Amino acid sequence: MADLRNTIAHILEHRQYLAKANEATIQQYVVLPILRALGWDDTNLASREVLPEYKVESRRADYALHVKRDESPAVLIECKRWEQQIGKNEQQICFYAYSGNIPLAIITSGKLWRFYLSRWEASSLSDRVFCETDIEDRENAISDLERYLLKSNVASGEAEVDAEIALEEKIDTDFSKSIPIRPKTIPNNDVIDPKPVSPETTVAGEWTIERVRNSLSEEVRRYHEANFSEDRRSIFYRKVAEIQDLIETEGWRLNPPKLNRDSCAFFLRDKSVTRIRRTFGILIHTYLPSGRPVDRNGERISDLSIGSNLPRIFVAITKEEAGQLECEHGCNFFAVDRYLIYYNIPENVSELLPVLEFSYKKHSGN
Repeated sequence: MADLRNTIAHILEHRQYLAKANEATIQQYVVLPILRALGWDDTNLASREVLPEYKVESRRADYALHVKRDESPAVLIECKRWEQQIGKNEQQICFYAYSGNIPLAIITSGKLWRFYLSRWEASSLSDRVFCETDIEDRENAISDLERYLLKSNVASGEAEVDAEIALEEKIDTDFSKSIPIRPKTIPNNDVIDPKPVSPETTVAGEWTIERVRNSLSEEVRRYHEANFSEDRRSIFYRKVAEIQDLIETEGWRLNPPKLNRDSCAFFLRDKSVTRIRRTFGILIHTYLPSGRPVDRNGERISDLSIGSNLPRIFVAITKEEAGQLECEHGCNFFAVDRYLIYYNIPENVSELLPVLEFSYKKHSGN
């Protein structure tokens, strides 16, 4: 994008002055010009796309970006001085974004831009960071800013999808680094329990509730015990085990189940086949993580526990694809968001085999 490239070039010509400038100067001469180059209009009072000093509870974010005037903001931005460390106040801006159902939060010094996906389930803020870019690394910064902050990408939801993909690939990378050549202690994270890996847990075989429970990190196990009943935990672990057994029976190339505090997701093993990493998974809670879930008829779901008090399966397919699978195989879905289809969990997960198989083949290219 020529405008963005020229804008950044002009900004960097004055970096010595900006290094001594106050926060208001950074907002006026760095942040706003970059937003304009990315398609955001800060001059149109009717659309109110760029709102300064946006009130969130008792505090204010420096900017809120609106795709549609009457909807919640799509992005919150907190600005700092050029050479100031940008980690300060990250907890506040991310909390405001999460509590306001605003998907993207940004802290920027004008020079450095750090992006957070507020809806991402994680035990720490660092695990919600999906991009950090420095405009002095001009070409990479242009690519990152266009991907995640271009107005058309934010409006279409593509920016949020790409953020999810970036975080999923980050999990894949961290997971791959944690796999030992020989059984030994695995570093602590939200997916694998930090204890010696026994041969029984590293070879193919029947998955059980106990095997799933033993794969949890200590932090995730404590969270589940504190927030969910024993019956609910048992159902969730059993269904994870059933799906993993189904995966092994079908011979699908998926990584072992990745369990965090609120869900279990199954990811493609071969990174080269597609940009979409997550194929399907299970939610342990009753609510849906999407900001705009709708029912089969397109009506907004206000009661997020609707339809079932059991864990739910989510699948990375479209509503049209789900409708076709329903016609062909009778696999009834109950809710939709922009990227996932939700199913009430059946007594036997093999009843959803056509749906899971379709999602796997779609994203693996088979």
